[in-house]
Amino acid sequence: MNNGVSNNKVYVVGHKNPDTDSICSAIAYADLKSKITGEDYSPRRAGQLNEETQYVLDHFQVEAPKLLSDLRVQVKDVELRNIEGIKGSVSIKSAWKSMKELNIKTLPVTRDSKLEGLITIGDIATSYMDVYDSRIISKAGTPFHNIVETLDGDMIHGDMDEEITSGKCLIAAANPDLMESYIEKDDIVILGNRYESQLCAIEMDASCLVICQGANISKTIKKMAEERDIVIIQTPHDTFTAARLINQSIPVKYFMSRDNLEIFHLNDYVEHVKEVMSKTKYRDFPILDNKGKFCGFLSRRRLMTSRKKQVILVDHNEKSQAVNGIEEAEVQEIIDHHRLGGLETIGPVYFRNQPVGCTATIIYQMYQESGVEVEPQMAGLLCSAIISDTL
Repeated sequence: MNNGVSNNKVYVVGHKNPDTDSICSAIAYADLKSKITGEDYSPRRAGQLNEETQYVLDHFQVEAPKLLSDLRVQVKDVELRNIEGIKGSVSIKSAWKSMKELNIKTLPVTRDSKLEGLITIGDIATSYMDVYDSRIISKAGTPFHNIVETLDGDMIHGDMDEEITSGKCLIAAANPDLMESYIEKDDIVILGNRYESQLCAIEMDASCLVICQGANISKTIKKMAEERDIVIIQTPHDTFTAARLINQSIPVKYFMSRDNLEIFHLNDYVEHVKEVMSKTKYRDFPILDNKGKFCGFLSRRRLMTSRKKQVILVDHNEKSQAVNGIEEAEVQEIIDHHRLGGLETIGPVYFRNQPVGCTATIIYQMYQESGVEVEPQMAGLLCSAIISDTL
């Protein structure tokens, strides 16, 4: 999906100090080319409108062309990979699943469309290989619904949206007498169907009981848990699997990269982006708009295949009068009535230059030659340009 300007758009633009002929010819020729080809031709202006031109546009109720100040390729001209951001509270397991489904290595973490950080496959690998802290689930502020989702479980009692802020995670594999020596207040206890172990965990004021293998939970245990506001989660997995999976419930915000991110904006120029990319090891780079909202990822491959802006010049053929960056654009045509200037193009172009009073005269001739009827608005603009420039 393309989040910027379409690569197929062709700009029709006059000179830097636009007069009525320059503006009206750009509008009319873009109209003619669109009708002939069925493609996207868009009129642009290279400077501020004068009072006469603004009067003409207002009189014929035609919108003024947008300003085109530079023809260098910008990020917004390149096709971006549109990926929906995930919330920072999403579990590592869910992020990994999304990466596999989308076949990507990086996910944006956003809030209200604003970029908070990036979670990568490397970050997820770190969460598996380098984490040995039994209190990491509480340090990360993991919500209970993440644990339920990760363990494919059911919430028997408790608030799904509550976050765990204290305690460690452990397996109750010993007898109740030994359990009393290592279970502490607010711990998350993974255990089986033994009533005595469940009772001991409750009496030691654990914050959460994870009951494995879908074991039945007695009414007494449920009642005691409700009275002490202890969460009970039932999972079909065995104790080993539950213990292995539970760290995957940690929210991505705990492991995501948030500092020193290489970020670009839609209006950044591609040449600058290429220079920065050549000095980094990353493959995908987040792109933001002028309001800081995440727009998508720009990859090295997409950047290298970016296409130059395509343009048709009207009412001028000199570089000094052309839009900045004209040397980096792909000039398709030049329609003019002035002397020949020193403008050089990359390849051959259609160049029509006639010794007439104004460019609008040539544009009208091209309407006639193409057999395209000139609509009243376009006729008014062309007539105004001819009167203005010829007289």
